[in-house]
Amino acid sequence: MNEALAQTVRPAETTIESLTRERGDAAARLEAAEQALLDREVVATQIRMLYANLGTAFGGQLLGTLLVAWTVYDAASPWVVALWFIASIANQLSRLFLLRRYRATEPDAASAPRWGIYWLIGAGISGALWSSTLWLFFSPDAPQQQVVLMSLLVSVCGVAAALTSMHLPSYYTFLFATLVPVIARYVWEGGRHDLLVAFILSVLMIALWRVGKNFNALIERALRSGYANEVLSRRLESQNVELLRAKDRADQASRAKSQFFAAASHDLRQPLHAMGLFAAALSAKAHEPEVANLVTSISSSVEALEGLFNELLDISKIDAGKVRPEVTDVSVGALFDRLRMDFEPEAFDRGLAFRIRSRAAWVRSDPVLLERILRNLISNAMRYTMSGGVLVSTRMRGGRLRFEVWDTGMGIAPDDQSRIFEEFVQLANAERDRRKGLGLGLSIVQRLAALLSHPVGLSSRPGRGTVFRIDVPMGRAPVIRASAVRTEHSHADLGGRCILVIDDEASIVNGMAALLGSWGARTLIASKRQEAMERASEHGSPPDLIIADYQLRDGEVGPEVVADVRRLFGRDIPAILVTGSATPERLEEAKDMGHHLLLKPVMPAKLRTLIQFKLKEQPV
Repeated sequence: MNEALAQTVRPAETTIESLTRERGDAAARLEAAEQALLDREVVATQIRMLYANLGTAFGGQLLGTLLVAWTVYDAASPWVVALWFIASIANQLSRLFLLRRYRATEPDAASAPRWGIYWLIGAGISGALWSSTLWLFFSPDAPQQQVVLMSLLVSVCGVAAALTSMHLPSYYTFLFATLVPVIARYVWEGGRHDLLVAFILSVLMIALWRVGKNFNALIERALRSGYANEVLSRRLESQNVELLRAKDRADQASRAKSQFFAAASHDLRQPLHAMGLFAAALSAKAHEPEVANLVTSISSSVEALEGLFNELLDISKIDAGKVRPEVTDVSVGALFDRLRMDFEPEAFDRGLAFRIRSRAAWVRSDPVLLERILRNLISNAMRYTMSGGVLVSTRMRGGRLRFEVWDTGMGIAPDDQSRIFEEFVQLANAERDRRKGLGLGLSIVQRLAALLSHPVGLSSRPGRGTVFRIDVPMGRAPVIRASAVRTEHSHADLGGRCILVIDDEASIVNGMAALLGSWGARTLIASKRQEAMERASEHGSPPDLIIADYQLRDGEVGPEVVADVRRLFGRDIPAILVTGSATPERLEEAKDMGHHLLLKPVMPAKLRTLIQFKLKEQPV
């Protein structure tokens, strides 16, 4: 019977899609013997997933080892560098040998934990080798070398969260073996800047610990529910209740995807949001070049992680059918104004020209999805354009308005033009630099364009540049009644402004207060409605702006608290809502109330731009 049950609960293949396909409380309906077998199968599958990722991990570890050796070869003893390099390569080759043995053995559920211990030992050795770089090659007189080594360690730990967190003992062993000795090294140095770096690394380690723990919880529950549903489906077939089974599985699948996206959008973004705020606040106070370089490296890592999470979640939602277009008449002028506001600063920082040429027109499309398509195309153009610029234009083509995004980048060879819309394809990123994304941007463009029935095309000349085109049906401009025009006042400085911050996460409130304070603003902080009302009343006058988290504790929501503060003073105080999950319902609610909605983690530059925009009509 046990053998037959094992065949029932063991799936043919484990993928991310299969993990999210079926979830629920089915495991609670299993008998004790089935529960015990289920536990063994879950552990065995987690270890199978661990070994399946070894090939990817080996490539990253090998590249990192080469980068470290190249960085320090002329600043340390050649013998020490050579011994460290040989030890690192030997460790990685031993893990390849372990993978070969694992595949040859094909261990069953009973022997799988032993292979997990083998992996854990290798993870500990890898972590010790990585952390040893800051002890063997530490040079107080070479801050650039420290920045490179720190960036590599942060990148390796971030990748480990995605590749090994399904087996928590191995992930924790690697994370702590890598970062704890490095933190100890900076504490040992004892300088003020060294202690600051140790503190930042401690915050980063805690954030990565939480990310790995949340990923593991999602995977484990998905595995348990998926296996349990297989057992229950067999029971339902024997009882000839196919209709009830299909309904139950459909409901569980729907709950699974909703829970997965909600957890990923909130739990994984919270620590990134707080880290970004703290890093930006530190950058305003760090005047020493080496400290500023370290803070900049942390901020870059946070921005890269934000991009990776956004792309992964977006493409998962599209494939799961969670994205439904809401087609309406869209103003091209308003759309381009938003794009200009966001991309002109980035183009300036990159030394590129950014121009928009368009006519006053309206098109029929989903405004959110169309803007996302254009943002992805513009971001892609800027990312691969080293000199020259990017041009966004429109022209009429057979009853449709054609949007075009031109760049003066490296261009795309004819043989590669059909491949660039595939997932994870990056033609100019052979080193897999994650600052350039995952290679999902154009894949998301193609999926959204197909969803909207907007044809996408491209033309390119290698060495000269590329133009992407998307054709959108024409729309009608709505009839707008004349209204009084108010005079706007622009204030680039936040000095003298009072901002009420409402969030139930202490780390985010403190980080936001530090960031806004560094910009010259006065902050009132609150964690719930009662505190917000008390702080506002004590202040005696309405705040100039409210920044509120959408979901607070005890069932409170940000929009309702904002409405109460507005009623207290009898005026429409500008407000920004921050959320970890920008569902269509939340976007519509924020739009109806006149709020702007920001998705966590919020980058400081974007936050400041939006604050200045919201304060334009508010006199000091």
